Amino acid sequence: MQQTHPTPNRHPNGRDDAAWLLLGLTGALIVPLQLVDPFAWSIPGLIAPCGFALLLGALAFLYARHRPDPKIFAMLTGLQGMLLFSAIGASLSYMIAARTGPLWDARLAEWDRAMGMDWPGWLHWMNAHPLFATALSLAYRTLIPQMIALILVLGLCGRLAALRIVMQAAMIAGLTIILLSGLMPAASTYVYYDLKPADFANLHPAAAFIHMPDFTGLRDGTLRVLALDRMAGLISFPSYHGALAVIFCWGFSRATVAAIRHAGMVIALLTLIATPVDGGHYFSDVIAGVLVAVISLAIARRTIHLTIRLRPAIRAGASLAPAT
Repeated sequence: MQQTHPTPNRHPNGRDDAAWLLLGLTGALIVPLQLVDPFAWSIPGLIAPCGFALLLGALAFLYARHRPDPKIFAMLTGLQGMLLFSAIGASLSYMIAARTGPLWDARLAEWDRAMGMDWPGWLHWMNAHPLFATALSLAYRTLIPQMIALILVLGLCGRLAALRIVMQAAMIAGLTIILLSGLMPAASTYVYYDLKPADFANLHPAAAFIHMPDFTGLRDGTLRVLALDRMAGLISFPSYHGALAVIFCWGFSRATVAAIRHAGMVIALLTLIATPVDGGHYFSDVIAGVLVAVISLAIARRTIHLTIRLRPAIRAGASLAPAT
């Protein structure tokens, strides 16, 4: 029987070319916004992310050219890509938030009610069950550790195609959500329902009001210096936390170690359940985030095979891994 082999442009472990293209596109969108109404960046806030990204890039080059190891290379580029996207995407989200129109909170709350979902009722139920709420809150706060753990787990397991799908899906979802947030800006459920901490004394939501000084400052023009080390999540609709929870759940489902697979999926699902209360999101935000995640995963399964004929040495390093 004749054996078939993957074509050079469709390696089973995928490539990082589309991820770099997405990063470039996200950065390019900042340029016209800067030309119209420029922002400045705080220098101290740039030092840590830029320095760490350069370190990861140097190590990735080492493990592509001088000590070829596809697993380490994929993990390093995955961490570097998500770090860079977080910095560039957060900057873009702030610049877009400064140019948005009327808030959509009333409409989003109406969508919730139309679907039979009672956000204030859910908040009060959670407040009456603080043990369950605490578990959800802890899961919500672990999103970045989840991302790091997932990249390392998939890399060490040799699931390099899944690692690249997760990374690129997170970028596709992030860019999509940032752009949609400019069309449908919203403050948060806590602001819309005029709640105060005393109204939910047993809860300690991670993102109830923390973003409001920046959100208000961007909209009234008083905030024009971006500090990457102090940025808050401004986006309500769709929920990026909800989208990442779905993407991470899919990623952990590809882990080869059963205990890690099940634990990771449970934590990701708890993060998704926690998002309405701990993130101050409408249920419609979360549902939209889930839909964006599903579509992004479907697209990423194809984009990891995209080849851009640049950086041949780095691309060669990504192709050294055996099929998994």
